[in-house]
Amino acid sequence: MYRTKNCGELNIKNKEEEVELSGWIQKIRDLGGMVFIDLRDEFGITQVVINDEKLQEEAKEFNTESCIHISRKSCGKK
Repeated sequence: MYRTKNCGELNIKNKEEEVELSGWIQKIRDLGGMVFIDLRDEFGITQVVINDEKLQEEAKEFNTESCIHISRKSCGKK
């Protein structure tokens, strides 16, 4: 209902696929031009990259252990 994939489940086969993830924030790193969020659920961890300025501003309000839901295209991993 809140996700189409579990954290840690995405791989290169899911590239360009619309996915929904839900979990809690384990770690946030703001590198100026990009924000990285380690999203965790009971199955694993997925790194979320935010490079949209508007979404980066919203992400500044997030705290670790906050629960979030994300719906975007997967870029896959190698």
